[in-house]
Amino acid sequence: MPWTAFTQARSPIPLSLTESSEHETAASPSSAEAEEAPDLPQRLRAALRRAVRSPCSWLVAIAVAVYGTFGYHQYTQLKTGACDLGIFYQATEGWAFHGFPTDPIKGFPQIGDHFSPIFMLLAPALWVYNSPLTLVFAQVLLLCSAAVPVYLVARRAWGRPVASVITAAFLSSMGIQGSVAFPVHEVMFGAPLIGWALERALSKKWTAASLIMACGVFVKEDMGAMVVMFGLWALLNRKWRHALALFVWGAGMFVLTIDVIIPHYNPSGFTYAADYAGNLHANNFNQLIVSLVSHPGTGLHLLFDDPVKQQTWLDLLRPVAFMCLASPIALLGAPMMVTRMLSARNTEWGDQLYYDMPLMVITFIGAMDGVQRVLRLVRRFLPRLDRAWLPALAGCCLAAVSLVTTVNMDRHRQIYAWLTTSTFTSRPSWVADVHAALAVVPSGVEVRATNNLVVPLAARDTVTLVGSNVDKGSWAAVDTSNPQCPISASAIPAYLTQLESQGFRVVAQYGPIEILHQA
Repeated sequence: MPWTAFTQARSPIPLSLTESSEHETAASPSSAEAEEAPDLPQRLRAALRRAVRSPCSWLVAIAVAVYGTFGYHQYTQLKTGACDLGIFYQATEGWAFHGFPTDPIKGFPQIGDHFSPIFMLLAPALWVYNSPLTLVFAQVLLLCSAAVPVYLVARRAWGRPVASVITAAFLSSMGIQGSVAFPVHEVMFGAPLIGWALERALSKKWTAASLIMACGVFVKEDMGAMVVMFGLWALLNRKWRHALALFVWGAGMFVLTIDVIIPHYNPSGFTYAADYAGNLHANNFNQLIVSLVSHPGTGLHLLFDDPVKQQTWLDLLRPVAFMCLASPIALLGAPMMVTRMLSARNTEWGDQLYYDMPLMVITFIGAMDGVQRVLRLVRRFLPRLDRAWLPALAGCCLAAVSLVTTVNMDRHRQIYAWLTTSTFTSRPSWVADVHAALAVVPSGVEVRATNNLVVPLAARDTVTLVGSNVDKGSWAAVDTSNPQCPISASAIPAYLTQLESQGFRVVAQYGPIEILHQA
């Protein structure tokens, strides 16, 4: 059994959850090398057969189908807006057709908002089908693919049945549901990168793991801090060169992106630093670090000072029975949770959005590593409990708790609401009004639009956001009843008066949707 190697392990610092498979590989006869290796088509067919037979493939396929259907429904019901699907679509379209992430919605290049050049990898997808819906489906595929390393770690420890249950719990977790319900965001890249980095490290492939994790700095500017924490984990495992390289790369890129790249492209500098000004009197991340070091008590209090924060901590740890806290892998999530909970932006505190997706990978894989560490302590201090069945029992318990807890939590999540209520379904008359009104706007023009009208126009026009103070264009599409962020319905009359003073006239009106053109 794959877990028998762990019942014999005595190392105080576990380097891998895959020792048995490594030993089996090392002990395999070398006579196979003398035989003629099968050609590439044969190897591909064999790999395909293994993939088809794997429970992981079926679980991921089911998740892609469910979340893809949900994302498509949300898109066709016009439930997506400029934040963040419109923003990242414009950036990806910029990479695809202009070689630079231009972002008219923001008024400056997207890498001046968040440093996410990794979106250039989706440029070929837009060459095939240029639509924001392409990014929606890409996010679903990437998020669900993060389950593969989770499955591999669990399978090597406890076999297929336990791994399948843990993978099912991961695929239905709040991180994936929150991300799919708020498309599109850079977590679609961060989650699989973190997952594969952890899986490779637990397989003792530290060079591959370090390279994968190092790529995280191109996902978002704060990933540099996570790279540093990954280096700390490498240091605990006595991987000195890997640790040094990760420390230098992570810290260097963090400072470079925060202090140089983002301010260079953003006229207002790194705008999110203002989120910490009220709580910690910090105008940038450098001051934030200084404030935390000089006033640790204040920082610790702010991590748990609100019921919403406390609930988020609980919801992150409950599905894995808090076992991730027994593993140093949990340290990787510390920078993300600290910056979230210390922020004055209360939307970051809750667990209904995309912020938890990278943490899901850390908590699930960390919990599996944590169980192995606890078993090792049990064998050391309670040798009478050193039984061959104990690791299997621990794995089954973790899998059962994860699935039951996650399913119970899912009753309050987005997919359950979509399946049981009309939460993500718009009024058919309103959808018809939107399509009829937007048909009046010609293609290839500059349009200023309210948030919920940005995405339907984005693939054919240059769209800016009403209320952003950078909106421009000779056409305007305004939802007078529900304009959404960042402008309220009460501000619409004044905005229409402003447009009228600039020479705009209403050329079409369908229900609450008004189309204006500047003569």
